[in-house]
Amino acid sequence: MFTVKKLKISGFKSFAHSTEILIEDGVTGIIGPNGCGKSNIFEAIRWVMGESSSKSLRSSSQDEIIFNGTQNLPAKNFAEVSMELNDFEGNIPNLSTNDEKKVVISRILERGVGSFFKINDKDARAKDVSIMFYDSGSGARSSSIISQGNIDQIINFKPIDRKIILEDAAGTSGLQARRHESELKLQSTESNLEKIDLNLNNLYENQKSLSRQARQAERYEQMSKDIKDLQSKILFLDWKKIEFNLNKDEEQRKKISSEIDFIKSNIKELNNKNDLSKETLNKLQKEKEVLNQNLFKLEKEISEQKNKIENIKNKKDEIQRFLVTVQKDKNDEKTNLTEISETIKQTEIDISNLNSRNLEKEKINELLKNEKKIKDQIKQLETLYVNEIQLTLGEEFKSDNLKENKENLEKDIKNVTSEIDLLRIKGKDDQLILSNLNKDLNKLKKSNQSIHMELIEKKKDLGKIEEKKILLNKEIKSYLEQIETLSTQHTEIQTEIKTLAEIAGDNLLSEKSVVNLLKIKKGYENAVYAALTHELDATLTNSKKRWVKAVVSNLSNIESPLSDYVESPSELLPILSQIGFINDDSHAIGLQKKLSVGQMLVNKKGTIWRWDGFISEDNLQKKKIIDSHLRITELREGEKVIKKQLSDLEQLKAMKINEEDNNAKKIVTINLLIEDLYKQSDSLTPQISKLNEKNSIINLNIQNSNSTISQLKNSLTESNKKLQEMKDAEIISIKNSKSDTDNVQNKISKLDSNLETTRNEINLLKQKIMREELNKTYFQNDLIKGKKMFEEASKKIVILEKREKFYYEENAKLENLPTNLLESIDNLQGEINNISNKIKVNLESQQSISQKVSIDEKSLDRMNRDREAKQNEITIIQTNLNNNKSNEKEFRELIFQKTSRQPEDLEELFKEEVNIDNHINLTNKLERLIGQREQMGPVNLRAKLEEDEIKNIIDELELEKNDLVQAIDKLRIAISKINNEGKKRLIEAFDKVDKNFRDLFKKLFDGGEAKLELIKSEDPLQTGIEIYARPPGKKLSSLSLLSGGEKTLTAISLIFSIFLINPSPICILDEVDAALDEINVQKFCKLLEELKNNTKTKFLIITHNKITMSSLDRVYGVTMAQKGISDVVSVDFKQIDLKKAV
Repeated sequence: MFTVKKLKISGFKSFAHSTEILIEDGVTGIIGPNGCGKSNIFEAIRWVMGESSSKSLRSSSQDEIIFNGTQNLPAKNFAEVSMELNDFEGNIPNLSTNDEKKVVISRILERGVGSFFKINDKDARAKDVSIMFYDSGSGARSSSIISQGNIDQIINFKPIDRKIILEDAAGTSGLQARRHESELKLQSTESNLEKIDLNLNNLYENQKSLSRQARQAERYEQMSKDIKDLQSKILFLDWKKIEFNLNKDEEQRKKISSEIDFIKSNIKELNNKNDLSKETLNKLQKEKEVLNQNLFKLEKEISEQKNKIENIKNKKDEIQRFLVTVQKDKNDEKTNLTEISETIKQTEIDISNLNSRNLEKEKINELLKNEKKIKDQIKQLETLYVNEIQLTLGEEFKSDNLKENKENLEKDIKNVTSEIDLLRIKGKDDQLILSNLNKDLNKLKKSNQSIHMELIEKKKDLGKIEEKKILLNKEIKSYLEQIETLSTQHTEIQTEIKTLAEIAGDNLLSEKSVVNLLKIKKGYENAVYAALTHELDATLTNSKKRWVKAVVSNLSNIESPLSDYVESPSELLPILSQIGFINDDSHAIGLQKKLSVGQMLVNKKGTIWRWDGFISEDNLQKKKIIDSHLRITELREGEKVIKKQLSDLEQLKAMKINEEDNNAKKIVTINLLIEDLYKQSDSLTPQISKLNEKNSIINLNIQNSNSTISQLKNSLTESNKKLQEMKDAEIISIKNSKSDTDNVQNKISKLDSNLETTRNEINLLKQKIMREELNKTYFQNDLIKGKKMFEEASKKIVILEKREKFYYEENAKLENLPTNLLESIDNLQGEINNISNKIKVNLESQQSISQKVSIDEKSLDRMNRDREAKQNEITIIQTNLNNNKSNEKEFRELIFQKTSRQPEDLEELFKEEVNIDNHINLTNKLERLIGQREQMGPVNLRAKLEEDEIKNIIDELELEKNDLVQAIDKLRIAISKINNEGKKRLIEAFDKVDKNFRDLFKKLFDGGEAKLELIKSEDPLQTGIEIYARPPGKKLSSLSLLSGGEKTLTAISLIFSIFLINPSPICILDEVDAALDEINVQKFCKLLEELKNNTKTKFLIITHNKITMSSLDRVYGVTMAQKGISDVVSVDFKQIDLKKAV
């Protein structure tokens, strides 16, 4: 037993921080609002007691019980709950507590890892912790822990499930766990016993079979011993034969070596001679290259001279075109200058004529004087006439005079009105003319403006074309430089191809040979050339020496074939797959022995090891020819590329030159257009000037007409006023009589007539003078503009003459240049002919030396073939020597391995028994013995050892079987004892629980009746418990008909009846009073007080009921100051101060 002292929670559900809860004697309450984490405390207790179901902890997985974090606090990665136990008595299986009274049970869960238990900081098993709590009457699923809303669950259990009540009361939960563990061990032990029996039966069968095999193995070993003796004798005979062949081959090798030395001396002499010829050939080749370079430079210079001649011709044509244009413009300007000069002269004459019109002004002055004189005379006559009328005729004459004056005045008014109308009509006509003139003037101005805009655009285009011309010249120069470089490269390539072809002579490979189709990895060329030295000049087409596709089957594989290092046509794959490449020559002889028919080996130096023993070290005689062929092929490809580039560059150059010509044509065209536009502008300028002058004259006429109309209107107003005065005077003088005043009147009439005539003459003269003044102004303007145009035309003529002179000078400079250039070309052509002759002589010398070199090469080739043949012979002999030496060594080693003696020692031992003639008999006897041994079939030589091993295994399994049988008997006895003890405890506990249940029920219900009964089995371990309850005033009926409060009280009666028999160290009640009314809560609290006083059980209660709270000894308040994080505050009602737990 033990008592629970303290609970520590950290990282469990809502308890993010470490929280300690002291569990002291009496009743401790846990209070707080809903959702603050009260039930998490009880679940932490159940979890540390061993609860493994996540669902019963209100989680979907174990990791969810770890604090999952809030907005302000991150999630944790582990949860830990510890329970401190005091006054501990007893033992924990598989763990020594060293008689400690204080035990700390801890359970730790790491996220994603799992949980584990510790007891006093030592690892412990979950099963041991669970059994410890079950032995104390508590545990994660015992009846001493009532979860929220599960108080009446024990009432709703099936009878068989209520057996847990008896087990808690009898304290058999630990026994049941032990019995379950023993039953599992019993099942495992019985299973192991069955397996051992099965293994023993198999081993007995194997033992019988191995006994037979052991006897057969003894016979086999004796035969093997006889065979080994025969093999030793045969090996000795083979060794003797090899030793004889070694001596024979050594003599032959020495003979051929001397012949090879003679051939080598001849080859060396011929090589020296050939090297001198080649050196001379190289000198000629270098001389030829220098000549070719000089030839190219001369041809290039001739090409440049011809290009200069062509450029000069083009420039001369261009100058001629410019001269024609300039001369035409100069003639046009001269013609224009003549016309302007004549116009100026005519204008000066017109101005002079206008200046001679001063007589008309004098005449006007005379007429004005005459007009004044006539007016004075009229005035005197009128005065006289009036006086006479007044004196002689009286008022009648006055009336007639007024009447006449009135008529004259009316006539004057009519004339003035007519004149005003005429002036107005004339003004309208002038306005219409002016409007038409303005339209024509605007058209001309727009045309002139558009011409100027077009001139600006053309000048811009001309500037762009000039810039383009500069760029084209640069591009053409660049193309010429590239062409020069590529031409030099082309000449060098052609020279190298000719030289290589002359050196190779008739031995040059065909362009269709397969060597052109091979792609060899770098560094493996010598290997391929040596291996295929006679095959590389073949083709894939119908020729005398060709490759065809062959279907070859059953080819042997060879390590590192040449096909891995060469990309080739499929026709060559069979031979390449049978040629192996080796890096280490030291293994070559050993690998050569393993070659199949048709296979060979080759290294990077070109040494060959063939399947038939042939070895050749010097196989690169054709390498120079192949390299020359490949170089020629490479050069021809390069030549094609250069030709293509040259062709492209020539085309580009031609395009750019053509573009340059087009640009030159465009420049000429634009210059002509600009000149034409200048002419159009010059032709429009006089027209605009004339229209401006006409416009000014008409505007002046309109102003004069308006001024005259204004004057006439003023005169008309005065006349109308005088007329009205006369009419008034006429009315007054009607009564007067008329007298005869004809003489005076006639004089006055004549004078009036003369006055009118004089006035008309004055007006006509004024108009004429005004018109002449306007003409004079116009002529003066024309004169100024004409002089200005004359100056501009003169300047243009000067400029054009300068241009003409410049073009003539340029043309004169270019006249002699082509002649000089042609002479230079002739000189250069002469030099080219000399160099060509030198090249021809050089080629003839090269050809002569090349022929000599070719003859020497053929002699060398023949000597090399002879040497190669001799070398092949000596190679074969050497191979045979090496093979024989190797074989001798191998046979010596084999003989030593089989007999532990050297062959020389066996010679004394087998002197009488073994000779070469006896080899066949020994071989036949050996074959016979081997045949007999093979007829025995498979033999297990380890049969005797395996038989002994199986016997030892059988003995061990027999001992293990006996141990298992004894263990099964002990487990069955232990299970029987546990069952008997459990039955005894359950029967005793049932009677006590039934009695306590009856008493407590009556006490809580204030009467009524209740009892318990065992049903469905005579075995107490398998029986169920039925509950019967009848509250006061009700019939005995089914428990399901009870109310919620009645069910709760019944369940409390049953749970507390267990505590009276077997008190648990701790009892946890989660809101068990939720369904009770106040009276029943008081009964519950009273009963809880009695249990607290009569037992050592510590009670933890979660409640919201104030009556229950008032009966508590202490209270822990659970709050959630921060959302999602639970804190605990403790209040001990027995003390004054309040203490904060955390």
